[in-house]
Amino acid sequence: MPTKELLALKEVLSEERKALLSCAVDEVLKWASYKARLVESLKGKELSEEDKELLLEILQENERNRRIIEAGLSFVEEAYRFLQKFFVEGETYPQGLAKGKESSPKVLSKRA
Repeated sequence: MPTKELLALKEVLSEERKALLSCAVDEVLKWASYKARLVESLKGKELSEEDKELLLEILQENERNRRIIEAGLSFVEEAYRFLQKFFVEGETYPQGLAKGKESSPKVLSKRA
């Protein structure tokens, strides 16, 4: 009877969500590993109607967690693109000066 494993899986997804929201990467990895073992233990088992209803709830919870992960990845990608643009594309250089072009030194300020 898979109900026990399904209930454990639902609890793991809840804990995974908490870890995702608190950005606890080690916890996320721990719960993902446990989740994978539970799913593996369910392979090939017959599900009752009650189990199928519980499985639908689990799939919805898993989808919510997936969206949190995707949102986090999008944020990281956007931050990375911003830094790339800022540091690599030369925005740190004055207008009109390309990275690597030499120009004469200029006084930026007369105050010490």
